[in-house]
Amino acid sequence: MPQYRLGDTVLVHKDPWAYISHPSIAILADGEWIAVFNHSRRREPRMHPPTDPLFRNLLSRSADGGATWSEPTFVPDLDWYGVECPGISCLRDGTAVLSQWRFAWYPLPLAHKRWREGECVALYLDEIGWTEDLTEGDWTRSRYAWARGYHGLYVHLSRDGGRLWEHTTRIDTSPYAGGFTRTGVVELSDGRLAYALGSHPFNTHAYAVFSADGGRTWGPSVTIGSTEGFAFPEPHLAEVASGEIYCILRDSGTTGYLHASRSTNGGTTWSPIERTPMYGHPGHLLSLQDGRLLCSYGHRSAPYGIRACLSEDGGRTWQIEKEIVLRDDLPNSDLGYPTTIEYAPGQLFCCYYGQTPDGVTCVQGTYLELS
Repeated sequence: MPQYRLGDTVLVHKDPWAYISHPSIAILADGEWIAVFNHSRRREPRMHPPTDPLFRNLLSRSADGGATWSEPTFVPDLDWYGVECPGISCLRDGTAVLSQWRFAWYPLPLAHKRWREGECVALYLDEIGWTEDLTEGDWTRSRYAWARGYHGLYVHLSRDGGRLWEHTTRIDTSPYAGGFTRTGVVELSDGRLAYALGSHPFNTHAYAVFSADGGRTWGPSVTIGSTEGFAFPEPHLAEVASGEIYCILRDSGTTGYLHASRSTNGGTTWSPIERTPMYGHPGHLLSLQDGRLLCSYGHRSAPYGIRACLSEDGGRTWQIEKEIVLRDDLPNSDLGYPTTIEYAPGQLFCCYYGQTPDGVTCVQGTYLELS
């Protein structure tokens, strides 16, 4: 019997005048689906949130199991510009949790003034990219008319399915300057919320933070790990047994393979980071109703597309020889960031971004049935 069967692919949101990307999806308590994703102006060459201060996040909803999607609205409101990829989760009590990292953005004259006054500010220099190691002479060499500083990592809470965001908390990321991942928080069996992060923007470490009150306050960071010469941005985690948490990490440019770490004591300590057999990034974990673990990820080498892999032992081994290919027909590497939901036993919907044949980057989704 085949391990899986692919269903239809649908458009979640497409705008020919905008760059729509980096989605996250969740199922609300009433069964409605909500997806959040990045929105900015369409540029050539394309720009992603760490570089473009115009990015905001949008939310769209579906009342018919993903077949059609509403016109999106800005979340948590229009004032939240310069944000990175959003994460969305729905807790057991019905609370929706939106999470996002936000840089501070300044026009160059203001950034220069703040830098002279001692603030940590980064410029984009053609030969090295974003850097905080600046001299007075660098200010005439900035590629852009803006610079960035640090604003914070935030979670926003909604009790009405993401229509009104009534509570916002800034998470303390110390001792790290920042924290970012592209997925939502995870509710553990003991009621805590767990959130795995990279030490943004340089991602020398992966770490986790935990909340015992539904996201209103957060405890101190717990280091997952680091490896010399590697960067591990955009981690995601899943509880694979009571008190046992598995974390998948993107390897940013060194090997191209997903890496992983494990905690057997509820996130207090973590095993050394090891490479998995899954080639692609970044990864999203979903604990299925039958006990298996699914990891979905983008594949940015030809054939370009979206893939997934199953584990029957909580991520200790992966069935890479039976890798699931959801898409292998996308036109280029401008793709990825899948998140997957299980809306009925074995019935999945994987949401991701990629270009359509007319060259417009947009958010799409593919149905998947597992045997």
